[in-house]
Amino acid sequence: MRFITILVAALALIAAPSHAHQVWSDAHVEELADALAEAWTHGLDPDHYADPETLLSLAASEARDAAAREAFLNYAADLAFGRVDPRDLEPDWTAPVRDRDLEADLARALENADVFAVLEGLSPAHPDYLALRRELVRLNAVRREYTLVPTGPILEEGDEGERVDALRTRLAEEGLFTGATAPGAVFDTRLRTALVRYQARHNLAADGRAGPDTIRELNKNSQQRLDQVRANLERWRWVPRDLGERHIRVNLADYRLEAWEGGEIARVHRSMIGRGFNRTPVFSEVMTFIEINPVWYTPMSLGEPWLRRFRTNPAYALASGFRLVDMATGGVVNPSDADWANRRYRVIQLPGAGNSMGEVKFMFPNIHNIYIHDTPERALFDQVQRNASSGCVRVEDPRDLAWWVISREEGWTRETMEEAFDNGRTRRIWLRHTIPVHILYFTAVSNRFGHVRYLHDVYRRDAALIAALDGRGGEPS
Repeated sequence: MRFITILVAALALIAAPSHAHQVWSDAHVEELADALAEAWTHGLDPDHYADPETLLSLAASEARDAAAREAFLNYAADLAFGRVDPRDLEPDWTAPVRDRDLEADLARALENADVFAVLEGLSPAHPDYLALRRELVRLNAVRREYTLVPTGPILEEGDEGERVDALRTRLAEEGLFTGATAPGAVFDTRLRTALVRYQARHNLAADGRAGPDTIRELNKNSQQRLDQVRANLERWRWVPRDLGERHIRVNLADYRLEAWEGGEIARVHRSMIGRGFNRTPVFSEVMTFIEINPVWYTPMSLGEPWLRRFRTNPAYALASGFRLVDMATGGVVNPSDADWANRRYRVIQLPGAGNSMGEVKFMFPNIHNIYIHDTPERALFDQVQRNASSGCVRVEDPRDLAWWVISREEGWTRETMEEAFDNGRTRRIWLRHTIPVHILYFTAVSNRFGHVRYLHDVYRRDAALIAALDGRGGEPS
């Protein structure tokens, strides 16, 4: 991405000789120096850019103009597009790569004498980005160190000793445990309750037991939190600036789906994401239709067990709503008539209470074959960690989300939608008012009060991104 930006800038110089020598006044250079001095507040390393003091020390000349121009474009590219190309870290990344004419921004900055404002305006204006910048400043000012909980066996109710004392002190530092307790006191219900609250806040398994993930989160120091904020500032620079007046946003690390309208959150739904090797990818696409009472066309990897079941216990497969389909003709085949030696079959599941898609799926066609859908396993939404799907995003209260999606579609009321659900027949609804869907990954987010909440890095993506920001490389996640 940086190579392309530099190449475009070079071609622009050839194509437009009038830009070859842009005069920088002392005021222009001072504003540029001020902007570069703020690079750290964006989570960017000032050492990657021209030194502000060196720029200010240069006498007015073509050499200073060239140095200022290069400094502007380098810094502008990182603010506008991000310093790291996400595709270098996440091979399945398919979110749109942003584009912008930085030459035009430079010309506007010099013409209107607002170099600082133009550069700052290239960064995201989203409230979450601004909250992360404030948090970065706060962390740099405070640099507080917390009590470490020594690693070891899982801590749980009934345990005692120095590690339990350290856990109690650490949770007190978070404001989650209050009241005096003598050293050596046993791990009791009060401590367990405080630990559950901490785990829920960070999207850890809220089991009240201090295992490796929980202790790792508790023991993060100030520098690690700073790096976590820096990583998420960079992720915001990858996101399209215009998400859509009406759009859906899923934060995988927060197991949270938000429906946005007019710059405000209209709905929030708990969600499930992909587990293990079926991690849900990051991408943006447009929702074009929803399907009520869908048929589930099983992918080959998930349908294979049911193919075996059709051969060994077809009655059970049929009773579970599954059907055997001839891949050549598309017709449903009676399992007793199947030619297992010479024919290829796939498995579908008819609409019904046990259908793996649940009552509705929300379709935004993409190369990953990922979509949002209901699930019959709704009890799983009560878990804090919800990386339980095979890659798609499962959503709680899907009828409410469906109504939000189609509420602007002509001819639909809440009552007619409910009738469509209740009659059990498959119904596809094409959207005249299509809705952008953004599947994102943030491990530091702001709440409604503008305070930052740190989340468990469930897909372990932060370390590679931080290393790339620091120029140390990093293995793709």
